[in-house]
Amino acid sequence: MSVLALVRKVGFAVGLLGVGLGALPMADAATRQTGIAVNPITINPVTVNPAPAAAPATAYPDAALSRSDQGDLTVLRLDGIITPGAERRFVDALHALPARRPVMVELASPGGFTAAGYRMIDAVLAERQGGRPVATRVRGGESCESMCVGLYLAGYPRYAEPRAEFMVHAPRMAENGHMTMRSTQAMVQRLVSLGASPAWIQRVTAAGGFSGARDYRETADRLTADGANIVTDLLR
Repeated sequence: MSVLALVRKVGFAVGLLGVGLGALPMADAATRQTGIAVNPITINPVTVNPAPAAAPATAYPDAALSRSDQGDLTVLRLDGIITPGAERRFVDALHALPARRPVMVELASPGGFTAAGYRMIDAVLAERQGGRPVATRVRGGESCESMCVGLYLAGYPRYAEPRAEFMVHAPRMAENGHMTMRSTQAMVQRLVSLGASPAWIQRVTAAGGFSGARDYRETADRLTADGANIVTDLLR
């Protein structure tokens, strides 16, 4: 079955997702996704030396955004850092498309600013709720890291080639480089509410992936084998 056919097949199945995910409690979000109630996941960051304060968003180059129309499917490729400027161009590009035209969002990003990324997630979910099929994809040899993973999870289906790499970690505040339990918990809640397996989240937590001490990386084929529900369709 072609990618476009798969996008159409499940692109309208948006009932489990809503807009404005920050208000969802973790247990409720996991129940919505799996039908099984789970206990809230406790994140306990370790004490680490704070990173230097980040430069303002304007100091970072915006991710490049390109559009390619392939028959009746539009591919929007985001390549680079998620910034407020990249967010505005991405949302404008979505809104400029004909109503209900299927979209494939292709990602290659080291992440970026959480506020911009969360607004992009909400924009994708709003498009899906309005009836537009929006899938996501990461190609082999490319990576989707940090905030990019949340954006990837906002689409459905979620395609990746086996050697595509994904990375999650505890976010740091742009203003001072500090990591907080609240911001980490909020990010984890979003990952679960978007479909990430609570059991996988627990494994990442146990491995220190949300502690602030390490970046947790897995390839798409490993995520699939682990039942993470990050990648829904592994491309061969």
